[in-house]
Amino acid sequence: MIFDNLPSALPFIKDGRLVPIVVAAPQRLKELPNVPTFKEVGLEPVNRMAYYGILGPKGLPKEVVDKVHAATVKSLQEPAVRKRIEDTGSIIIGNTPDQFAAQIKAEYEVYKKVVDSAKLKLD
Repeated sequence: MIFDNLPSALPFIKDGRLVPIVVAAPQRLKELPNVPTFKEVGLEPVNRMAYYGILGPKGLPKEVVDKVHAATVKSLQEPAVRKRIEDTGSIIIGNTPDQFAAQIKAEYEVYKKVVDSAKLKLD
């Protein structure tokens, strides 16, 4: 049994070498329409999908951020790019830099609570 990101597991699922039981996603995935989400099976707190994004160094000038964002949004509108990403079971969002920063902060807060409540420490 593994808990893996779908892009790396999907080829093994399609090959019949892994059997998906549940997915961490906001809704059922096009690639696995018969596989329920964690929320559907009553485990909503675990329903946290992995995400990808483009990050730069702190203090990157706004005009550079805007240029990279515009190029990214443009590339995500290309049918071949969309198909390649969606074929991995990924969901394309393409939000704004501010929205992505808020998403990262929200994820950090979720896992910070886990670390704090379990009193986890680095050795």
